Amino acid sequence: MEEVEAALYTKTLKTMDEMLKALVCEDQEPNLLVLQIILKVLLPWTTSREVHERLRAVGRIRWLMEFMGSQCKFQEVEEFRVLGQLVGCLTLCCVEQEQEIWQSAVEGLHHLFSFMQLLKSKMLVNHSAEYRQILKDSQTERAFWVTNISNITSLFGKYFNPSESMDFLLVAIDGVRDSSVHDAVTARNMLHMILEVPGLGLVRVSEAVRSIHNHLDSISEPLARQELLRALLLLGSQFSEEVVGTLLGCSLSCDSVAAEMWKILTSQPKSTEKILRELVSRLQGQAPRRHQLSQRPAGVASLAATRALYVILQEQACRQEVKELFPQLYVALLFHITHTVQHTASQEREHNQEDTAAPLSPVRFAVKAMEALLLCAGYKEQATFMMKHGRWDLLMSSDTHHKGVCLLARAMVSLNVEERNWIFHHLMAILNDRDDRRYVPAVALFIQLLKCPDLGSELEDAIMEEMSRLLSDPKTVVRWLALKGLLNLALRQEKVGKLQHLLPDVLERLQEVDRDLIRKAIAVLKHLLASMDRQSASHVAVQVAAQLLPLFHDVRPGSSQEIPSNCGHVTSKLQVLSITLFKDLLELVRGPNRRQMKEHVLQSLVPLLLLVHDERPNVSQVIHYKERADDFLGQTMAFLQNPQTPVREAAIRFLGLTARQLDQGSQDKLDAICDNLKGLQQDSKSSVRCLASQTIFILEAFKNQPPACCSLWTLVHRIRTMCTAESQLIEAAQLP
Repeated sequence: MEEVEAALYTKTLKTMDEMLKALVCEDQEPNLLVLQIILKVLLPWTTSREVHERLRAVGRIRWLMEFMGSQCKFQEVEEFRVLGQLVGCLTLCCVEQEQEIWQSAVEGLHHLFSFMQLLKSKMLVNHSAEYRQILKDSQTERAFWVTNISNITSLFGKYFNPSESMDFLLVAIDGVRDSSVHDAVTARNMLHMILEVPGLGLVRVSEAVRSIHNHLDSISEPLARQELLRALLLLGSQFSEEVVGTLLGCSLSCDSVAAEMWKILTSQPKSTEKILRELVSRLQGQAPRRHQLSQRPAGVASLAATRALYVILQEQACRQEVKELFPQLYVALLFHITHTVQHTASQEREHNQEDTAAPLSPVRFAVKAMEALLLCAGYKEQATFMMKHGRWDLLMSSDTHHKGVCLLARAMVSLNVEERNWIFHHLMAILNDRDDRRYVPAVALFIQLLKCPDLGSELEDAIMEEMSRLLSDPKTVVRWLALKGLLNLALRQEKVGKLQHLLPDVLERLQEVDRDLIRKAIAVLKHLLASMDRQSASHVAVQVAAQLLPLFHDVRPGSSQEIPSNCGHVTSKLQVLSITLFKDLLELVRGPNRRQMKEHVLQSLVPLLLLVHDERPNVSQVIHYKERADDFLGQTMAFLQNPQTPVREAAIRFLGLTARQLDQGSQDKLDAICDNLKGLQQDSKSSVRCLASQTIFILEAFKNQPPACCSLWTLVHRIRTMCTAESQLIEAAQLP
């Protein structure tokens, strides 16, 4: 019975072979396209866990190869796409324990070699003479005998095209898995030998990288893991762009397998530099031409690159390469942080969320990568500086990001000249291109580098031109940074002469709505004036004085935030700065500029008397200007609405005293003053209400009487007597 079944089995197989032959030779001559289809169906069965299934698959392949090797003519195709996979599968089967399988595999390889030589000679008939010479020399290898795996790989490998070599490599990678039915040692040797083939060419490298990532965790044999990682290192050295792009796509969060692969890729100096440069490109958002992350949203590649870079920077082996590429890595990572902060802020605004960085948020991870970069490159002092007082947190908020960038940029000042020059010229190019995504951080870096004493004098004109553009930039933060840059330049005495050309731009900033900008502009003016010669400073002082006067009664929203709750008399910091600078201007004025300054002094008297009423101004110069009483009263009226109670009280007292200096025909003006004071009878402060009522009563009594013979000096004296509370203005002026 068993003999009958065996005979039937054999007959069935022969019938199947004839059917395969009929399919392949449907048009008289063997059709290689049909042959490839059949082989693609059979090859997966060579890895089956069932012995009999592997036996049948290998047997059918052996028969097909024997048949094709005996043919002289066949329908040509551009490429026999299964050759590398076919050789790889049969090679693994050559060490099977089942005798019938390994014998069929060895015979199949023998017939395949003959078929391959015939196939290559026909496909490459019009190709290079060098390759045809190789085929000619191979005639001596007709007597093909398999002695070991190395021989098989070497013999076939030199005839493989790049795609066939990759197919063979993928079969070997699959064979070293613990779950593979084939011998892992054999697969490891195949992997080793194919990488040793002289002039080896490879394509579809991304498939190999994905295969390594998928299988590395399932390989426990140490030598097999070592050989697989050696293959990865070789691929990374030769095909860094494709390897980096693929590995980033394999694991955006950089899992443990990806982390191990990144460490291997940066374990050798030659490959480390290439890998780091590719990561810089991803951080800069420069999508590669061919190997993009498959249809992922914009910014994902840079996010994945940040995580990969963080892993790499933990390794000491790549410190030298990181140091050499520090400027490029620093700038690219900083721009990525800015982009992430902006993107996160826009998303939070859409969802009405607070602008905070979660423990594992993209922006926090990017900042951690920056910290790791500083430490790896040897800038421990700068990293510690940022760590203190939560300075890293400034980078993570959209409101304080530019301040964090300025602090972080201090690391650049300690770089060597070559590194700083690279960064400086790179930043100048970005500013000229007006790249919106990188513009603000580029400005923040740019203005910090202006502190460096070794910036070439040939750059001065370009720097001044750029500063002028930045001062008139539509973005408030850019104008603020530009003023900060001028302060950095003003610290260098030899640059002050050039900065004087930017005075008109700085004076325009005194008209800003943003209070921080005005305060920064005042600081710049103080530095510039202090560094000028007396004649130049005297002329400029008159121009500055005209711009300062409106700031004396700064009552815009936000002033209350600058006033301590226990200091009711303290004026806003902006008022303090403007008045202090005005005082300095008076000391600078010389010669013919005094007459021009006199008009500004007169306009400043009332604000100074009301706001600085704890200091006696030098009124001896205004005692002869009684005809300016109308102007003084007009200025005083504006202070009735000042948010500070002491200022409103002082304004009421001043009106009551000064109104008596009006001419006989000023009844309408007295009525207007009384009408304004009546509005304060509803004031929230009882002291103001009471004082307003008393003043109205007094003025009503004087309407029909001649004006009192009282000089402006007397008015000042009376105001001084009535303003008994000590002002804390000077104390406020000492605030940073």
